[in-house]
Amino acid sequence: MARITGPLLSLSASGKIADVLVASTWKGIPVMRQYVKPSNPQTEGQVAQRECMSACVSAWRNYFTNATGRTAWNRLALLLADTMSGFNAFVRNATKIQIDNADASFANVGAAKAGKFVEFTMLNLDDGAAGDEAGNFEIWAGSTPDGLLLSQSVAIAGGKVTGTNVLGAADDVRYAKLRKDSQDRSGIAAIILLT
Repeated sequence: MARITGPLLSLSASGKIADVLVASTWKGIPVMRQYVKPSNPQTEGQVAQRECMSACVSAWRNYFTNATGRTAWNRLALLLADTMSGFNAFVRNATKIQIDNADASFANVGAAKAGKFVEFTMLNLDDGAAGDEAGNFEIWAGSTPDGLLLSQSVAIAGGKVTGTNVLGAADDVRYAKLRKDSQDRSGIAAIILLT
């Protein structure tokens, strides 16, 4: 896509021009690209992918609405190589997982727990119920968002993944996230440790 400063003598042109060009804005930047007639493949795989993506978008809008949790996904998105929002990071990870496991659990929010631990509240992707996915989740923690190391592996109990490793001294700020099956299951939560 070509970045432009004054498309067709206008700083705010948008729309299709004679089935040749399309002018629009992308993340606030005016751009112009070649018009490509959209196709709509109806293969079984494509339909399944669309349904999966729709379900993940619906989960973000209906279940994963906690502001702290969304801030954590935005923090994770800033560290990714691709330019994206927290919403994009969530949907990308959820879509990869939901294809094989529609009942996968994701963290809605990560918070400090007394004893200088971290606790993630988990929700199922398909219905927003308390997370109950089997298997261990990896807790990654560190003193900076880009310096997270594997801290421990813990299973969900009562809809929560609760760490048992002390992450630092009281009032320290730590960052933590969850992973399972090599995929992020939470954003990067900022946590002020409790005594």
